[in-house]
Parts: sequence; C-alpha cells; structure tokens
Amino acid sequence: MSNLTRRNFLKSSLGASGALLLTSTAFAGDKEKKKHKKLGKDPVYALEEINDLINKLEKKGRKFRDDRLDADNEAQWDRLVEYYFDRDDYSCLSVNSANLCPSMKPVSKMVDLVQDMLKKDISFPMRGELAEASLSKGLDVIKNWLGLEKQEYEADYLMALVANSTQGNNFINNGLMASKFFNPKKDNVVVWDVNHPTNYQAWEYRKATQGWSDDSIRIMGTKMFSNSVSPDELKKGILPSNPKSADEIINALKQTVDKNTKIVTLSWQSNECGMLLPMARVVHELRAINKNMHIHADSAQTFGVLDLKLGDLDVDSITGSFHKWPCGPKMVGLLYMNNKSNAAERFIPSEWGYDEHIKTPEDYGFMAKDGVIDPNAKRFSYLGQQNDATLVATWMTALFHTGKLHPNVTPTKIEKRIHYLGTKTKEALFKNLPKIYPDFTEEEAYKWISTPTTNDNLRSSVFLFKCPQGVQAGNVVNNVYEKHQLAIANLKVLGHDLIRISPTFCNTTNDVTQVVEATIDVISNMQKGKLANNTIYRTYA
Repeated sequence: MSNLTRRNFLKSSLGASGALLLTSTAFAGDKEKKKHKKLGKDPVYALEEINDLINKLEKKGRKFRDDRLDADNEAQWDRLVEYYFDRDDYSCLSVNSANLCPSMKPVSKMVDLVQDMLKKDISFPMRGELAEASLSKGLDVIKNWLGLEKQEYEADYLMALVANSTQGNNFINNGLMASKFFNPKKDNVVVWDVNHPTNYQAWEYRKATQGWSDDSIRIMGTKMFSNSVSPDELKKGILPSNPKSADEIINALKQTVDKNTKIVTLSWQSNECGMLLPMARVVHELRAINKNMHIHADSAQTFGVLDLKLGDLDVDSITGSFHKWPCGPKMVGLLYMNNKSNAAERFIPSEWGYDEHIKTPEDYGFMAKDGVIDPNAKRFSYLGQQNDATLVATWMTALFHTGKLHPNVTPTKIEKRIHYLGTKTKEALFKNLPKIYPDFTEEEAYKWISTPTTNDNLRSSVFLFKCPQGVQAGNVVNNVYEKHQLAIANLKVLGHDLIRISPTFCNTTNDVTQVVEATIDVISNMQKGKLANNTIYRTYA
C-alpha cells in the first residue's frame, strides 16, 4: 500500500477527529525529520577551527612584536604574564613549577575548543582530524622546539606523547628489562640518589624482588648541604650538593661506571636537590667509557626550562611533562628516542594497543606473530584512547615556545628568564634566611640551601632549603597556603625535611620575593608558636 493510499484509508476509517490527529502527528514527524536532518548541515571541521584559533591568537600576539624579552626586562615579562595567564581568577598563586603550573590561556582555549568539538562529533573522520592536529602537525612544532628540525625522521619516529614523565620513565625502565637489553647477572645500571623515585626506587624494587646481584645497581650519591667530599667519599661516587665546578660531578659519576655499565639514568635537573647536571659533558664522558650504554635523562625539570637542543646532544632518551614548566595542558607528557642510536629498538613496549589513527602495529606491517614492532618512538604510541583535547593543546604549547603566538619568544629566552627568576629566588633567600637562621652567611649558604649557590651554571630555578629543627615542612606549606594563598612544596630528601620554591615564566619577580618572604614569615611565626606545627606530615594535607 502506498503512503497516499494508506493515508486515505486511515482518514475514512477514523473520521474527522482522526484526520486532525493524524495531521498533527504527521507535522510532528516532519519536524523531527527536519531536526535530524539539521545535524548533517553543520559538520565540525576540526583542523579548520583549530587553525582559525591559532591564526586569531597569532594576530593578537603581534602587538608584542617590539618586546625583545631580555631576561631582566620586568615590564615586558609582566605584560606577557598578564596576557597569557588568568591571574585575577586565581584563588592561589603557585610558585611550584617542579610539580605543576597553570596552563596558558591559549592552551586552555584549545582544550575547550576540542572538548566542545567532541560533544558534537565523535566520529572516526572527526577523530582523524584531531589525530592529524596533535600527532602530526603538533609533534612537528614540538620537534622544532626541541632543536630537532634538522632531523630527517618524521616527528612521531622521534617522539611519543604519553601521560607524564612518570609513565615515560616506566616505559624506559620496564622496556629495557623486558627486551633483555639489560641483564642484571652481568650488567649494572647507574642511578643518582636524588633522581625521581621512578628513576631510582623503581630500580631498587626490581633488585629486591628479582634477586639481582649486589653490584647490579650503582648509585651516584649526594652529600647534602656540603661543598666538598673526602677522598674516600669520592671513591664511592659521592658528590657535594654544592660543587664548585662540573668536574666534581663528572669525577663522582666516573667512580660508578665501568665497562659493564649498560644503563645510566639521571635526572637532568634534580627535583630533590636542585642541581642541574652538565648533560652534554656527562654524555661525552660516558660515551668514552662505553659507547653502547643507554643514557636516559629524566627531563621533568628541564623540558620547558632549557633550550634542550636534542639534535646536538647524544643522549638516548628523555621524558618530560607539559603540565610543569612549559605551562601546557594537564595529563600529557613527552617521550623522546634518539633515532641516530636506534634507541627505541632496545625496548619492548609494556603496552600493546592502537594509535591515534585506530591502527595497531600490524596495520603498519609489524606482525605480532613475527615479534617485531616499529623501530622508533612510535612503538610507545599504541596507547588506545587518550585525551584528544590535551594532546592537541600540546601543539599550542609548542607554538608559544617557538614564537608563533608571542613574537620573540624562543627556548633560549625562556631558559634565560627562568634562570633569572632562580637568581631572584637565591637573592631573596639570602636576604630572608637570617631571620630564621641567625648564623646564616652567603659564603656558606650551602649549609642551609641544597641547590648549588656557588656555581650558578649548576642550577636553574629549583630551590630547596632546610626547615628549622622542630618545624614541620608540611605545616609550613599548609600555613603559606592558608595565610598567603601561595603554593610551594615540601619534600623528604635523604633524611632532610625540605621546602621547595620553583618559579617559571608564569611568575613575576614580585611573586618570587613575595613567596620567599611569606615562607620565612610563616616559619618565624611557627617557631614562636603563633601558627600550627607538628600536625601535617603529608605533601597533600
């Protein structure tokens, strides 16, 4: 029966009232059809909208083209900070870049844009465009940011976007074990006792639970709050927390390395003592001992801090997090593999899934039954569904750091500015620490400040100092937060209760002065019994 015949039949059967009912129902159906039809009229063109946002922000940023951004030009950096960060909306000002930073406005705008797109469209075509934005176009800019623009390899051959530095470090550690690149029966791994736990305690745990030999893990030690070590301490691979020169670091490291060292894994800048290693020299010295060892530089505290120039540095791998110093999106990190040394081939990935294009390794010709996988960093990208919004926002972060959004921003200028803020932190500590340590002197500042103060080339902007006896660092952090709405950190390091202040380019010099003065004020009042003490022992209280 045709629609017309059926409609005539119903009319005659139902009568006039039935016809009216039928007509209203039919009109409702037409509206529904139109409603559903409209969804197809406004498709989301992700790359087009993303590029529109980038072009809009680039155009707005041109007003800063005359700002040369010298490290000490407070007016120009204050303008940058005011423009890129919603400071008026903060309920707490963070000077804690070693843990977490606020995201720049362009980063947040990109996250919001992509999340809004995904509310409207989660189709494969849509997700394909987002994959193109993040792990093609975005990684290309990150490649330039890290000084890899001369590398012939595609960006995703050199880098993978992962969850954070912790996941990246675990990919390194677990992968080198699973592939049998490292054999604890004959090889040794060198670690630093002020590495991040994922790069130190993780190795100790394997040794304790898998019956490794005593010599399988060698430790470069740190003599905290000291500017020298004894000959016996040096033979054990111990360096002072305040070295006079890079020679003292290299001499201690060499005591731990021999022809059986297969892996050296170090924090490029330690979050626990504030020391910045001379990584180019470290790599050069290590290669002279054993050119085939794997050298991993945990860059959680150098990614977004230093002009890394990875194209000129013979390190095998680094990890980093966008949510720290670069002021990028949360929940995304970086894993770099040096393709010159075929570093990625040493690892068996601990995860097997599909990449951003919903493809498994087999789709690229790496058959599971043959036991092979991509011989590059892409082997760490088969992570299944990730947060598309944060992945795409890494592109925006890289565009800022390479001067696309704010003219004259370069990795070198960011490095110099952060180092300058570190200098201002040191000066503020020198001025204020005598208020709680009457015998403090600048010449012997290393007795109270673990971050190197004698040689400024061996630090950036991670400053750690002692908490006075009887004062709990956790309470200091909590009181600074509650009384002054400022965020800093506390750490237990090699038996010492420490306070950490770590500014980056989202901070002003006034922030640095304010946070140091506030911290010392809190400690002084705690010593006088005017503020709570001995109640909080956790970092998160």
